[in-house]
Amino acid sequence: MSTTASPFTLTEESGVTIALGDGRVSRNRLLNLLPPDALEAFVAASDVVTVKTKDILVEPDAPIPYVYFPEDCVISLVVLLEGGGGVEAMTVGNDGCTPVVAFHGVESTGLLGCGQVTGAARRVPRDDFVRLVSERPVFTRVLHRYSQLVFEAVAQSAACNRMHVVEQRCARWLLMSHDRVGRPRFDLTQAFLAQMLGVRRAGVTVAMGILERQGLLSHGRGSVTIVDRAGLERASCECYRAIKRREEKILS
Repeated sequence: MSTTASPFTLTEESGVTIALGDGRVSRNRLLNLLPPDALEAFVAASDVVTVKTKDILVEPDAPIPYVYFPEDCVISLVVLLEGGGGVEAMTVGNDGCTPVVAFHGVESTGLLGCGQVTGAARRVPRDDFVRLVSERPVFTRVLHRYSQLVFEAVAQSAACNRMHVVEQRCARWLLMSHDRVGRPRFDLTQAFLAQMLGVRRAGVTVAMGILERQGLLSHGRGSVTIVDRAGLERASCECYRAIKRREEKILS
């Protein structure tokens, strides 16, 4: 673990169960692309854990213990800076898995993986993940496509961070989180959102105030509720729609 000061802490994960009630065993989109035999093999090798906000799941330059497939949590991948703190590189929800470098045969990642929104995830030990990928060509095809989506999403986010104002970026982030957790209310502090967007907390306070006055959301201590989803989409920049279009095309 880097010696750089960080707002994240290591906490224990606790097992949970998922009851979807519609015949599925997972909310994760990548897993739902697998045929039944491959999905059954993955489920047998994995377990379900609770990922809490600020839980450290993957440490920079350390061996990768598990690969996570979020169900209704959101995991943030953060670039830690020498001066302290860090900036979010991307988020992963039920549309993906992390760390994807395990699929590419890389032993570690330079990013910090931490819980962003509390929820459930399926996790599989790295060695079992590598074995499953080698035994199931369909898994390889799915993860190749997801890797391309990761590249395009990071590129789109880089453009977004350079060209769009904070309230548009806030709206995009909130929409992505809403999509991934599947519920209008989820845990979020302004300090954490500022860390994720790479801006001062005062900037996030102003941006969230603008969105709230427009009736798009409400936020209290440690949580936010999406009130007007359609309005939030209009308040967001083009980047949310661009990423969703590519997601639908690549993961169809």
